[in-house]
This record gives sequence, C-alpha cells and structure tokens, in this order.
Amino acid sequence: MIEAERKRLHFQNPPIIEAVISFTVAPLPESTLGRFEACAARMRSLGYIRAGTVSHHFFQVRVESGASSIGSSDDQLGVRFNSEDSLHAVQFNRNAFVFSRLGRYDRWERLRDEAKKLWLVYSGASGGPKLLTAGVRYINKLFIPNGKEPSEYVTAYPQLPSHIVPTISEMFMRIVSPIENPPGRFIHNQVLLPTEKEGFAAILFDNDFQFPLEGKTEAETWEMLEAVREIKDRYFVDLTTERMRETFNA
Repeated sequence: MIEAERKRLHFQNPPIIEAVISFTVAPLPESTLGRFEACAARMRSLGYIRAGTVSHHFFQVRVESGASSIGSSDDQLGVRFNSEDSLHAVQFNRNAFVFSRLGRYDRWERLRDEAKKLWLVYSGASGGPKLLTAGVRYINKLFIPNGKEPSEYVTAYPQLPSHIVPTISEMFMRIVSPIENPPGRFIHNQVLLPTEKEGFAAILFDNDFQFPLEGKTEAETWEMLEAVREIKDRYFVDLTTERMRETFNA
C-alpha cells in the first residue's frame, strides 16, 4: 500500500496550505531592484500584479561610553507579485527567488511549470544569477481527533513521560536531518495551532527540503527537483499513517 502511494501521491483534499519552490542566489546589487520593478508589465501579461515590497529589518543595540542606544532600519530586499486568482505569490529578491502556491494545491507538474515560467522572468531581470541552494517546501495542516493517540495519525511526535499530564496546550517540534541522494537536508517542524474544528487538534506539519547547488547548471537543477518530487512524497508517507492519509480523501 505504501509503495503504491509513493509512486503517485495524490489526494482529493490535500492538507497542503502552501507549497514552495525557491532558490537562493549570490547577493545581487541594489540596482537590481529597479529591474525587478520594471518587470511589472511582463508580470501583468502572465496574470500577476505587483503586491508590494519585501523588506529586510535590521535591529541594532550600541553601547558607547557607558550609554546605550537602539537603532533600526528597513532596507528593500525585493518585490512581491500576486496572481490575479490569489492562488500564487512570488518574491523577486536580491538574494532569492521564492514561489508559492497558496492552498487549493493541484499537482506537482503545475507547481513546477508555474515556478519555471516566473523564474525565467526573475533570471532575465537579474542577469542570470549564481544559484546557491534550491528548496522545496510543503506546509500542511493536519487535524487529529481529541483524545486519540498521535501515533494513530503521525509517526513523529513529542512523547511525554507517563507521570506528566498528557494534555498539551502549546507545542513546537523541529527536526533537521541529512538527505543522502541528492545531498541535502530535511527540516521538519510541527506546531500546535489554535483550535479550528471542534473536537480536533490542528497541527502545522511543515516539510522543508534544501539542497546545495554548487557546480550544478540551471538545467541540472530543475532535473534534480524532479527527484525531490519523489523524496517529498516518500517523507510525507513515512511521517503519516494510512489512517491519517485516508482523511484527505474524505
């Protein structure tokens, strides 16, 4: 059953609230911001509108001659565009390209193809940036019935000693582990969310896959991401139970 699911993982009601394909790049000059802004007309032809700027906030504490002072500043990092149907968002940043599918996830091919289309605009505006890392991230929201053992639904979760009251009002768990092929790392976060459905605990189930791109061409990078597609499916199946996955087809 699990092997069959790994070959083609697809649910009628996937729990994905955001899917991301991103690339970090070698820092681009500040003048690149103007070229990103100039992409607005091209982006409109692709169904995207300018949605604002992306800023980097700096906070600094100084101590001089026994006196302290606090300073802060905001520097523009990039430009954000949203699709007219509100399903996609993309950031053209001086250090990264970040593409997101926001809910109503369909399938990998559409996520990849839309990211590729927008990457061509970003790459052209930034003059063919040097790729540093690639990331594929799936943020899910899972609902587990109150009073049920987490092990009935997920395979990784916090465990408490028997003498501690098992009720958990707040929870954050983070796991970072290596990926062997292709070389990279897997980051898994679980966060207990505010109650959304009566009788259920809501869990943010965040799977983030990151890979260095040293020595890879752009074509080789996209080819590698096809392998990541299989990896992210395998990890999701391994981290959830069949009982949990059955709820996504209800």
